Amino acid sequence: MKQLLMVLAVVAAITAGIVFFVIRDSAAASKRQSAEAQTIGFVATPTRWWDGEENQDGHTLTFSFVDAANGVHTQTMEEVTWYDPAKTYKVCYNPQDPRDWRLYSSEHVCGS
Repeated sequence: MKQLLMVLAVVAAITAGIVFFVIRDSAAASKRQSAEAQTIGFVATPTRWWDGEENQDGHTLTFSFVDAANGVHTQTMEEVTWYDPAKTYKVCYNPQDPRDWRLYSSEHVCGS
């Protein structure tokens, strides 16, 4: 019984560490991505793919955004399962490196 509790404690500690680092990295990325741009030509194409276990339904998202210093960037995101056609989206990006970007719903505050 004591060994089982030790194993559970180790697994819990490892899981907590992973969650901590993922959240910390996500928060750091969000702070870096302080500039925002509207999506241009946003197209969501329904698609289906095999994930190795079962078929998944989702979308391929294609859009562009303009950053004042470097111009137009065209992006394609494949196998997206979280897209909601009822929402509008914008891009938050790092002004020093526009390759560091993320697509958010329009309510999100960039840099937060």
